[in-house]
Amino acid sequence: MSINKTQIVEGLNQIWGKWSHFGSELKENQWQTASRLPGWTVKDNLSHIVGGEYMLSGRKLPEVDVSADHVKNPVGEANEKALHSFREKEGSEVLALFNEVTAERFKVLSEMSEEEFQAVGWTPAGEAPYGRFMQIRVYDAWLHLQDCREPLGLPGDEDGLPAEIAIDEVSSAAGYIVGKKGGAPEGSRIEIIVSGPVERTLRVEVNNGRASLVESFDEDPTSTLTLSSLDFTALTGGRDDSITYIEDGRVVLDGDLEVARRIAENLAYTI
Repeated sequence: MSINKTQIVEGLNQIWGKWSHFGSELKENQWQTASRLPGWTVKDNLSHIVGGEYMLSGRKLPEVDVSADHVKNPVGEANEKALHSFREKEGSEVLALFNEVTAERFKVLSEMSEEEFQAVGWTPAGEAPYGRFMQIRVYDAWLHLQDCREPLGLPGDEDGLPAEIAIDEVSSAAGYIVGKKGGAPEGSRIEIIVSGPVERTLRVEVNNGRASLVESFDEDPTSTLTLSSLDFTALTGGRDDSITYIEDGRVVLDGDLEVARRIAENLAYTI
């Protein structure tokens, strides 16, 4: 995967700016609105992002014990600790902390050398360049903004650089989604058409037991899925039930329908 420091740092700068503008227009009751994520309010989504940037900047969050039905693993536990650290604050206070830490982080990232940005280390996707971690941060911040915009009935920021980077991040997992999650059989040629606002055509071929993204097929696809970029990120992020999307036509299937439906029903891959 190509890691473009200028593009990714600018993507972070833009999505942080979009969050800041979005949050600046919210009233406290809107901050307390339930988001698309179980147990998380709009404010909790921003607290999660603040907690991540605190960790990356070396700041410590208070140690708290957490438990909830939606906490399934250590990553979920770490996320929940960040939420509890800011739970007593109002949304505007969390937003002020967000603006402070992201300004610091933008300065650090802008001054980071190319060598440092490309250095391999731990990321949520395994060992990868630090820049890949930052690409995941763009995706995470953009998706959480959509998690809040939808229930508030405030659509926006559906395209642009952060959305493009988010789709690129999800697209990198297409082989895993189609092969491991969707169980596409040997010889399958799966085409996923992301129809907009961000447009992509993802082609995954299964050969020798391995599902891989390819530029093109030698023959027609064996199965096709068509859906919008917002629905693609909602379903791959596990935000909603794909069966509903299939039945109401938001996900359109073609070709081998049994394989296409199995993939569509198993798009969710994030933690």
